[in-house]
Amino acid sequence: MALNGLGKSGGLRRAGLLLAATLLTPVAIMTAGAGEARAQAASQQFSFNIAAKPVPQAVNDIGRITGLAVVVRENQAITRAGNPVRGSMTAAEALTRLLQGTGLSYRFSNPGTVQVYDPAAADAGTSATATSGTTLDKIQLQGDTNGATTFVATNVTGATKMDAPLIEVPQSVSVVGRKQMETQNAQSVTEVLRYVPGVAIETYGPDPKGYDWIMMRGFNAQATSSYMDGLRQVSSSYSFFRTDPYQLDSVEVLRGPSSALFGQSDAGGVVNKTSKKPAEEVIRQIAFDYGSHDRKQAQFDLSGPLNEDKTVLYRVIGTARDANTQFKYSDGSKIGDDRLMIAPAITWKPSMDTSLTLSGQVLRDESGGTIMLFTPTNILLGDPNFNQSEQQQQTIGYEFAHRFNDTWSVKQNVRYGHTDFLLDNLFLSGMNSSGVTRIARRFDESFDAFTADNQVLAKFDTGPASHQALMGIDYSWSDADVKRFQGLAPTLNPFTPVYGVSVPVPTAAFINYSERYHQTGLYVQDQIKFGNGFIATLGGRYDWLSMDTHNRLTSTTTKLDVGQFSGRAGLSYVTAFGVVPYVSFSQSFVPNGGVDARGNTFDPSQGNQWEAGIKYQPQGFDGLFTAAYFDITKNNVLNYLANGTAVATGEIQSRGLELEARFNVTRNWDFTASYTYTKAEITKDAASGNVGKRPMLVPEHQASGWLNYTFTSGVLEGASLGAGIRHVGDVFGNNANTFSVPSRTLFDAGASYRVNEHAKLQINATNLFDKKYYTTCDASYSCYQGDRRTVMGRLTVDF
Repeated sequence: MALNGLGKSGGLRRAGLLLAATLLTPVAIMTAGAGEARAQAASQQFSFNIAAKPVPQAVNDIGRITGLAVVVRENQAITRAGNPVRGSMTAAEALTRLLQGTGLSYRFSNPGTVQVYDPAAADAGTSATATSGTTLDKIQLQGDTNGATTFVATNVTGATKMDAPLIEVPQSVSVVGRKQMETQNAQSVTEVLRYVPGVAIETYGPDPKGYDWIMMRGFNAQATSSYMDGLRQVSSSYSFFRTDPYQLDSVEVLRGPSSALFGQSDAGGVVNKTSKKPAEEVIRQIAFDYGSHDRKQAQFDLSGPLNEDKTVLYRVIGTARDANTQFKYSDGSKIGDDRLMIAPAITWKPSMDTSLTLSGQVLRDESGGTIMLFTPTNILLGDPNFNQSEQQQQTIGYEFAHRFNDTWSVKQNVRYGHTDFLLDNLFLSGMNSSGVTRIARRFDESFDAFTADNQVLAKFDTGPASHQALMGIDYSWSDADVKRFQGLAPTLNPFTPVYGVSVPVPTAAFINYSERYHQTGLYVQDQIKFGNGFIATLGGRYDWLSMDTHNRLTSTTTKLDVGQFSGRAGLSYVTAFGVVPYVSFSQSFVPNGGVDARGNTFDPSQGNQWEAGIKYQPQGFDGLFTAAYFDITKNNVLNYLANGTAVATGEIQSRGLELEARFNVTRNWDFTASYTYTKAEITKDAASGNVGKRPMLVPEHQASGWLNYTFTSGVLEGASLGAGIRHVGDVFGNNANTFSVPSRTLFDAGASYRVNEHAKLQINATNLFDKKYYTTCDASYSCYQGDRRTVMGRLTVDF
């Protein structure tokens, strides 16, 4: 069956228009904005508060604040300290003030690069110096490395375990930076990913339990593909570590099999969240949100040095939220979505080559449990007297880095976490003459997890080839205690429901087990630059994994031991004009739990991908354009026979095309757009009728686009306007493709006004026209409603 809603043709026409706009808009804006960029760059004022520090560090600060590409030319190491730079001034004035009396100078090596150098050490013929009268009439604005000041990031770190330009990575990577998160006022990790290609989010609608429901390239990415600061956020059953987006500097999305670096992860890819770190500059920010569904939220971000020489830095981030969801019972009872979170961190930097950062997080979420609708009458199946969800989590860890010399450096990342999870929920069990019959279930879990990653990085040359070689060993363990209880619950009349009834807390255990998991991985990777622009990326990893599951109900223990190799190989060619074609092969694996009819454990499921693509980063223009074709085959997929026995005989193939454009011609314009075509197909299945069908929850077409304009002069100076469109194709609710939900096209908008250098007002609306839609349905007549219109106002104060 298909639910009534937006037809395919209308959504695809809109998607086609969006793609046309994606291709044409850069041309139009580049033509119109080139002169404007040069004029504004020369006169634009920036606010600086840079203390006296080594010139290379201060130059990086200027580049970060202005958004310009500012580099240091070092024939010999520059260790001189620059002057303090404080106040409102142009970039040229800041550079002049910084370098005054140091013997250093700056110039423009090309229209997009400001170069700081020592005239006395410069090569003959290149020592022309710039004086205080130098202007910026040739500068075009550039993007930063991680998307802090524009929508365009140029580098990736956590998703590749080494700092690398995006165009040199032979795999599809998208980075959503702080600027885009703030512009769109993303309230969850899934909202951060709404405009990223190859990613389908909110597959089960808005979930107040805090889960990030994510599909990547046709494969489930929720349980195995979530990373924080390069470390896997280990999960088990209903226990998932949660992340508040206000903690984040950026989110890196590495699409396609990635086990050669990260170990077990599904074939769709990896999502790595990068947290905010203690900063040398003083940050004092508080923010207040108020909006739809009685959402009231306060946040703070405090950072800065703890001593005069800035070798000890701190950061403290917090969120307090009192909110409801869009769902409520017919008697008016509301479903909550509350959060308390604090995340402190401290960094010790005894030298420019050594740093140690200690960090932690305490988080508590409370909500009304799982949202389940009885679709024929659109009523909630739960009861406000019973349904609830609560999670408490604590994490603590550290990041250590040391650079020995120009060749060798080491890193170590460690994190320990604990969660307590409780869920009470009513589920549909059937129907009779009295109405909908329900069962009550309680999920009671505790979970501990530890992860550590040790890395050695070497940079060296072998003849004409240069190497960036990475060697590492990581280890993780987890300990889960899982109890589930169930019992009878009162029948619900689907036409005249009565809520607030007494529901006994179930005490009959139907699941009760403990599970201990260990994984050790040894990996190597080498990025080799040779010839005239060729880059070869070669990597491999071997994992040893064990899992012991003790069933307390049957007093039996199941043991799983897995040894698995995963490889990766890629070849890129960097042209002189910014076009980089590439081809790559990569692998993934995920352990299969359970046993077959004979009591034997299963081999892991494996993913193999071929990818070919092209990346384009125009010179002198802040933009990145990518296109990729992928072909993934995942085998050993678990299927279940009619008698409930599992067999690892399934296979899924996913092929498709991803297009992405990110650019800003001037500081006024920010633009991102994407299109994804995913041809996913079940090629082997225990149920022969499923062969040739599309896997559930996988849309065939997706498209999105967001355009933002900031006024920097005139009566609207300080104002910003933005609008976005998101299209998601139809999806099936089961692998037999017997029922589906239609495609949807949603519109978003945002506006902000910077009152002064301290305060900014902002308003954002998602699903602007309040389209009602379902994200999926299951065979029990229960559907999951998508996000309705949400309007959020925000006041941000920096002091």
